Amino acid sequence: MADLQTLMQRSYRGHPHFQFEQSALELAPQTLAAFDEAYEFIRTFRAGLRARHWQQCRQRCEQTLAAVFAELRPQASEDMEDRFLQELERECLRLLREEFAHFRVRPTGKGIDLANPAVLGDALRLQRDRHYLGQLPTSAVNEILAIGAPSLAEFRERAAQGRLTRDDLSFNAGPQIRPIKRILNREFAALGVLDAVSAYMGRRMRVSGFAFELSVPQATWWVNSFADLPRAPSTLYAHLDESIASPKSIVYLTNVTSGNGPTSCYPQAFQSMRLSPLAEIIGRVVGTVGTSADSPLREYYGKAYHQSMSSSRFRQHFMRLPEALRFNSHLGWDVLPDSDAEHTLVGCETSMIGAAGSFIVFDGSTLLHRGGMVQEGERVALQVTFSDLTLLRRVAAKIKRILS
Repeated sequence: MADLQTLMQRSYRGHPHFQFEQSALELAPQTLAAFDEAYEFIRTFRAGLRARHWQQCRQRCEQTLAAVFAELRPQASEDMEDRFLQELERECLRLLREEFAHFRVRPTGKGIDLANPAVLGDALRLQRDRHYLGQLPTSAVNEILAIGAPSLAEFRERAAQGRLTRDDLSFNAGPQIRPIKRILNREFAALGVLDAVSAYMGRRMRVSGFAFELSVPQATWWVNSFADLPRAPSTLYAHLDESIASPKSIVYLTNVTSGNGPTSCYPQAFQSMRLSPLAEIIGRVVGTVGTSADSPLREYYGKAYHQSMSSSRFRQHFMRLPEALRFNSHLGWDVLPDSDAEHTLVGCETSMIGAAGSFIVFDGSTLLHRGGMVQEGERVALQVTFSDLTLLRRVAAKIKRILS
């Protein structure tokens, strides 16, 4: 596959909504290289480092991150741009520390059953392709639908009333969560999914949460905000997930065809970007800048629901970043129609069409993917998250101590 990051930069340069009379901020190559080297050392040697060396490497990584922004911020042309850089640095540091915690856990095969050749194959497909497909039994699908039936009826009523945001048409908390999670863990254990995901992650994993979602053709939250383009890009909502620690699964609870919203993925697209570690981190968090309630950028940007690039002011700040750091993990909306980037992505896109119970297991941090856009009918699906079993136990123990 062609270098997708190079194609994306060409797409930005040719996109009428990303053109501003400004020059990019400058960053010395050695400053970026210092961070990338420090981060790669931790990512490569991670849990094998002794405590003293780990702390030294962690401090070096944080110091080199600070050096990057210390070089960028004096070049800010106005206060809001400086605030953009401040918040971006804060979000990068937050994600960096979350990744440190993930890297620090020592890989283990304890409790992972790989005796079944099918599980081995699934684990290898997850490692090689970052995803694989499977099928839940009809009985499990019916159990889940029966539990979610009251909420599903309410979602359909809301849709009829024009309440169409994802929050209006989904739930991820409440009394229905525990029984559905129990079913998912039972079925994924029986199918070897938990073992395959655990082998891929190097630690025991299980279903930690999910969202039960109704998708309907009236929903427009995903529609591209650049209405004056001849057409929307064919990559709407293609994105990478922020967390490297939580693989996912999409489970269909209704039959899904090309018309009612199949999940799509773009194998090898992320790898073809050849991003530097810092560009990767920036891309995962840049969309969160200006979203917190106490941020002066929140009102200044006035972002549309779920789309940071809907704001011209945000786009202007984004395009000020050095090209080596100019990455947005939710790039599907940014792609210029008929660009080389769009043609490349469309050429490698695969869609999951299947009966109720069909599922995909994937690493959303390294597999570019998107939810399907419903053109007719409806789609009911689960967005499932897997988490480290030891982490879940630590959190439960902490809650127990607090309550006792």
